[in-house]
Amino acid sequence: MDFRQEFKSSFIRLPALGAGMSEYSLLGEVYGSTPDHTVGDMISVLAHSSITCQPPFSYHIRSLGCYLLLLTTSGSGTLRYGNRTLELKEKTLLFFDCRQPFSLFINHSFWNFEAYFLTGTNLKNYYELLKELEQPFNLHTNSSVFQHFKALDRNNKTYADRNPVLDVKCLTDIFTEIALIRRAEDEPVEKIPPYLLYMKKCFDYSYAENYTLADFEQKLEISKYRLCREFSKHFSLSPLQYLNHRRIDIAKDLLCTTDEPVHEIGSSIGIDNTNHFIGLFKRETGFTPTAYRQHLLEQNG
Repeated sequence: MDFRQEFKSSFIRLPALGAGMSEYSLLGEVYGSTPDHTVGDMISVLAHSSITCQPPFSYHIRSLGCYLLLLTTSGSGTLRYGNRTLELKEKTLLFFDCRQPFSLFINHSFWNFEAYFLTGTNLKNYYELLKELEQPFNLHTNSSVFQHFKALDRNNKTYADRNPVLDVKCLTDIFTEIALIRRAEDEPVEKIPPYLLYMKKCFDYSYAENYTLADFEQKLEISKYRLCREFSKHFSLSPLQYLNHRRIDIAKDLLCTTDEPVHEIGSSIGIDNTNHFIGLFKRETGFTPTAYRQHLLEQNG
């Protein structure tokens, strides 16, 4: 039985949908088995949809042998299972085990979301790691998770151009990013002082800004030497090293998912001097930005 048939046979009752939508709308594009079995064992996209809907919109599913990764971009919806009701608001991400009865429906006047039905033996490990994501996860406006979803969406627009290896990279980046955020949030307040978490948040989400320790010293009224020493102790990198590492991570994603020139990518992450950007990138990765992009193209065929 292919996934489309499995999906239809799982209906507890027929979906209630608006004009122009079919019972398969939630699936969107459905893919066959991944040619590369090694990739498929890790993570494989069974189906991908970009949904823009208005009432009515509801699905009632008995069980599917896969996981659902759902990003709400605007509006809101609800997922209900057992005696739990989860509200899926704007900029929330849900990672859900579909091997149980559940209902998915719109809340108010509209709902826009991205849905990925995923399988793969390695995916169970991510689910165990991120089990708490059965509560919707609130994303910061500048979270790099949105960049990874854009790359996924581009890669899954048409079957002919789809690269399963890029799916694995983007999904792994999404799960890793969320796990890191969760770990930072779970740290006891007394273990990492709030002023250090503030600095880290600045670097994580406003990495294109120009920062100096003197600026933080003035704003936080704490010696810049103490800030540097304590930041290094808690995050294993000095503030500048941490910021540059974050910038290079973003640059790697942009080189992988866009055709932007190297100098524009450097400027977008806060490094206007192209030669400095190239030198820093090579020091962090072992490649120049151009060589890194070429290496990825060759790897992905």
